[in-house]
Parts: sequence; C-alpha cells; structure tokens
Amino acid sequence: HFMDPPPEDNMLNSMYQLWILGALDNTGGLTSTGRLMVEFPLDPALSKMLIVSCDMGCSSEILLIVSMLSVPAIFYRPKGREEESDQVREKFAVPESDHLTYLNVYLQWKNNSYSTLWCNEHFIHAKAMRKVREVRAQLKD
Repeated sequence: HFMDPPPEDNMLNSMYQLWILGALDNTGGLTSTGRLMVEFPLDPALSKMLIVSCDMGCSSEILLIVSMLSVPAIFYRPKGREEESDQVREKFAVPESDHLTYLNVYLQWKNNSYSTLWCNEHFIHAKAMRKVREVRAQLKD
C-alpha cells in the first residue's frame, strides 16, 4: 500500500515558500543557501534565520532563540497559581518580541547556573530548558 502524494497546491505552496527563503532557484533547483539549510533538522524559516544570523553577527543569540522555539511550552501555569505565574512570567517579558523574551529566559537561567530550583521558582519547565540546551549543542555542531 502506497501513500497518496500530497495535493498539488501543498507542493506548490511549499516550493514557493522555499523559493522565497532562497532555498530554491527559479527552476526549482536547490541553491547554495538551500544546501546549507538542509543541514539543520529545523523548519526551513528557522534554518534560514540561523544562516543569516552568522552574517549579521548575532548567531549565538539566534541559536538560543531557535533552540527555545524547537521545544514545547517553556512556561507552566499551575491550577490556583495562574495569577502568580503570570506575574513571574511578566518579569521576563520583552514587549517588542516573544523571541527576545525567550532569549531573556535562557540567559537568566544560565546566569543562575542552569538551576532546576530556579526554573521551579519561575514556573518554567526545567526539563524543557534542559532540552533547549541539548538542541542548542546539537545545532552548534
């Protein structure tokens, strides 16, 4: 039994997205950027973001942000303590950007020696943060 091919609209949309990102040329062939992008086990847009960050001198920050985005929920809201957890979460907030908020969380966790206790006190999943470190190390290689 064979799988059905994806609908043509999906294929065309995907190819268009890859072309927009510079991964495909006008004939549908893989570009040099596309060849770099396939090295990362990431969504194409995140791969492109990592590649561009090297040219812009912010690759360590983008590497962290991409790693944070690759992990399910970082924050948690325990029953009966929603308000308290929201207030703690607000302390990390960077109004302009959720991505910078994630960067802020990671850097503060790092400044607190990657502490599980610190995570618990700030309503952050310690297991998710450890996974972020793992993903970051994998992508850095």
